[in-house]
This record gives sequence, structure tokens and C-alpha cells, in this order.
Amino acid sequence: MKQAEAAAQRSTADTRPKAKRRPRRTQSERSALTREKVIQAVVDCIADEGLSKTTAARIAKRAGVTWGAIVHQFGDKDSVLLAVLERSFSNLSKSLAEALAGGARTPRERVSLLVDETWQRLTAPSFHAFLEIVLDRRRARDDSALKTRQEEIIMGVSKQIWTDLFGEFGVDPATIDPVRTLASASLLGMAILSMIGPRKPHFTREIATLKDNVLQLLRLNNGPQVRGR
Repeated sequence: MKQAEAAAQRSTADTRPKAKRRPRRTQSERSALTREKVIQAVVDCIADEGLSKTTAARIAKRAGVTWGAIVHQFGDKDSVLLAVLERSFSNLSKSLAEALAGGARTPRERVSLLVDETWQRLTAPSFHAFLEIVLDRRRARDDSALKTRQEEIIMGVSKQIWTDLFGEFGVDPATIDPVRTLASASLLGMAILSMIGPRKPHFTREIATLKDNVLQLLRLNNGPQVRGR
């Protein structure tokens, strides 16, 4: 009797659908995951404790990996900090590219998209980390690779984003550059002001005014079409 019951149980178990195993991550996927954990650990550590206390040991503990693994991925602490800056601009570029992939947008839509996406990042916790790293490098007397690369990212990537968005409308780069500087400075200033005081202002009217000013200064307020279309 017991043998019959055991055989029946085995038969029932054989007919149950087997759970699918998750495909094993590739080496590149594991490396990307580790990099993201480390970068987020830096952001969280700076936001909670400040850059001065964001030591190698604290980064490793928050990321849940060894410092040796971090060195293998990045090289050194300066390279880890640089990766935080790179991710900020990389995510902005990616978001803009995805938003524009559906087809051509009007100048007003592009200005609104750029300002809104930039503002969203400037008001996120990662901006605090970004700002502390930038200010720390500015205070440093050495001409480190991080400081040089930092300038390339902030100026070069930002310039490329604006050129990609508005160059299609035939706007001269000499016209784009001062408008880009003005818009960036305005958004950065508002982001810093939002960090001061007990209440966090939204700057809704100021941002709307900024969008109108950018359109006017780029001479796109009449909404020309993309060249060649």
C-alpha cells in the first residue's frame, strides 16, 4: 500500500510543470550591475554623510562588494567619482534620445523636453553628489585627471546635447552657446535655491519663463521645421 502511494506521488510530481530557471547573467551584465551598485552607493553616501566621509570602505560597504572588486571595475576612487558625473549626463542624453526617437518635434517641444529633463535631474538626490564632487575638484589645487575629465563632461556633453536638439533647425552654434550657458546657469541657480530653507519651491512660473526665453533667444519662437524634411 505504501509503495503504491509513493509511486502515485512520484507520478504526480513528474507531471508538475518545472520552474524555469533564470538565465545566468553574462560577465558584462554582472560588471554593469556592480558598476551601478557602486555609483548608487557613492550617491547615497554623499547625500547622507557628505563627500568628506565618503571613504573607500564606506562605498564598498554600501555597495555590498569588496574594495578590490571596485578597483577592478573602476581603477581608483577618483574614477569612481568620475563615473557618478558621467552617469548624470549619460542618463540625460539617453532620456532625450528616447523621447525624440518617435519622430521630429517642434522647437517648443524640444525646449520644454530639455528644460524639464534637466530640472528633474537637478532636483534629484544624485545632484547633491554631483555638486559636491564638482566643488571639491574646483577647490583642489592639483590638475588631476578627474578635474580635466569633469570639465570635458560638463561642457562637452552639454554642448553636444544642445547642438543635437537645435542644430537641425539651422541655429548657428554661436547662437546656441550663450543661450545654453544662460539656461544652465538659471536651472542650476534654482536647484541650489531649492536646497536652501525649510520649504522646497517648485519654480513653475520661472521655468515656464525660461522656456519662452530660450525659444526667443534661439529665434525659434515661430516654430521652423527640421531642415531637410
